[in-house]
Amino acid sequence: MPSTPRRIGRTMAVCPEDRRRDAQMQSIDEPYAFSESFSTEHAQRMLDFYCKTLTGLGYASEAYPELEERMGGRKHETPKFETLCHAMWMCDKTREFLRSGRFAKVYRWIGMIQGILFMNGVFSLAELKEHNRFEIPDAVPYRGRS
Repeated sequence: MPSTPRRIGRTMAVCPEDRRRDAQMQSIDEPYAFSESFSTEHAQRMLDFYCKTLTGLGYASEAYPELEERMGGRKHETPKFETLCHAMWMCDKTREFLRSGRFAKVYRWIGMIQGILFMNGVFSLAELKEHNRFEIPDAVPYRGRS
C-alpha cells in the first residue's frame, strides 16, 4: 500500500513507518504476464471496447482537473459526464501500462474502469463479468442512456 500523506498544519508529511512499508513494496516483483485465462490481447480488446462504447455515448478522454486535490479521505462527487470522460482517459493510461509490462497496475486500473462503468449505468455487473471471462462483443450495445 503506498504511503498515505498525513496533513500536519498546511503541509503533508509521510511517517517513517510508511516509508519502510513503501521500500518493502518496491522490492515485490511485477508479474511478467497475465494468467492463462486473461491475456494481454484480451486486456487490449477490453480497453478498446470500453473506449468505443464511451466514444459512442459522446465522451472524450479527459482526466479530472486537479487530480491530486480530489484524492483523500473525503467523499468526492463528480458529474456523470466528467466521470466517464475520466474513465476513458484511464483506458488510455492503462494501455501505456500494458505496453510497459506493468500488469498488476493494469489489473487494478481495469477494475477501477469497470467500477466507474457499472456505477454510471454503462454496463451491468453480469455484462462486465462476461467481458472478463469470455469474448468481448464486437458491437457497442445500444443503451438508450446518456
